[in-house]
Amino acid sequence: MNHQKKYSVGIVGVRGYVGMELVKIINLHPNLELAWLSSRQLKNKSINEVADVKLNSDIKIESLSPTEIASRQTDIVVLALPNLVAQPFVSCLLEVNKNQLIIDLSADYRFDSDWIYSIPELHTIKKGKKQLSKPILLSNPGCYATAMQLAIAPVADLVVGRPNCFGISGYSGAGTTPSTTNNPDNLNNNIIPYKLIEHTHEKEVSFHLSHPISFSPHVASFFRGISMTVQLEFTQSITEQYLFQRFNDFYAFHELAHCRKEIPNIQQVVGTHNCVLGGFSVSKDGKRATIVSCLDNLLKGAASQAIQNINLALDLEPIAGLRDNLNPFKLKISA
Repeated sequence: MNHQKKYSVGIVGVRGYVGMELVKIINLHPNLELAWLSSRQLKNKSINEVADVKLNSDIKIESLSPTEIASRQTDIVVLALPNLVAQPFVSCLLEVNKNQLIIDLSADYRFDSDWIYSIPELHTIKKGKKQLSKPILLSNPGCYATAMQLAIAPVADLVVGRPNCFGISGYSGAGTTPSTTNNPDNLNNNIIPYKLIEHTHEKEVSFHLSHPISFSPHVASFFRGISMTVQLEFTQSITEQYLFQRFNDFYAFHELAHCRKEIPNIQQVVGTHNCVLGGFSVSKDGKRATIVSCLDNLLKGAASQAIQNINLALDLEPIAGLRDNLNPFKLKISA
C-alpha cells in the first residue's frame, strides 16, 4: 500500500456517539480524509455545528440512501449504525463492488465467516485471495467484548470452567436513543443491571475465544468508560508474578494495551485509546485469579479500534491517527 495516499472515508450514522468520535480521529489522520457524512437526524447541518471540537473539515451532513452511498464509490465506508440496520447498505455496496473497505461497528456480522473480526492485539487480519476481487469486510468487536477478551486471551489455555465477567459501563454505551439505561432520572445515584444472561457480548466472546463465558452487564451514571472485573479458574496452580509476566509478555508489542499491578480505574482510560489491565490477584492455592480491564467504550471499545483495524487492513502504520490527534485529548500511557 502507498502510505502517502489519502483514502476517502464516508460514515453512515454520524449522529451517534461513536460516529462522532470517528469524525474527530479521521479529521487528523495522516492517511484518511472525510468524503461525506450521513445522518437522517442531522441532515443539512455542517459537521462543525454538531461536533464538540473545531474540525479542519466543515462537511455538510447528508441523509443518504444505501443506493446513494454505493454510488459514491468511496474507498472506506464505516457503518456506525444500531444493530440490525446495516444489511441494506452492505448489499448495495457489494453490488457496486468498488469500495476498498467496508467496516461495520454493529453486532450484525460478528458471527459471519465472510467478515474479518479483529481485536488488533489478538487477531491477524488475513485478507486472503478472495478479498482481491471484492471489498475488505471488517466487523468491529463490541466494547464489552473487547474488554473481556483482552483480559482472558493471555491465559486462555489455562482456563477451566466459565470465566465470570462483571462489567460496568457509562451510559453512552446505551446509545443516543432514549431508554431506561440512559435515562438520567433512572441513573441518578444508581447502577442498573440489565440483560444478565445470553447478552450479545457474552455470545460474541464465547464464540471468538472458543470458550463459554458468563457476563453480567451494568450501566452507571457516568458518561463513558468500562470497568470489567474477570474471575478465572485455572487447570494448574500459578503465582501472581507469573500471571502478571504472562500479560506483560503477551502485550509487549502492542502500544494500546498496558499492564499494571495496581487495580486500574475508568478515569485512567477516559479520552484515551488504551485498554489498561491490572489488579492481578491470585488465590492462595494459585488456581483462581481476578483481573480488571478498563477502556473507553467509545474509543478503544469502538472508534479507536475501528481505526486500528482500518490501518491494519490497508497496511498502514498500526496506530496511525491515534497518537496525540484527538484534540483536546492526548494519548495517556499508564505506568
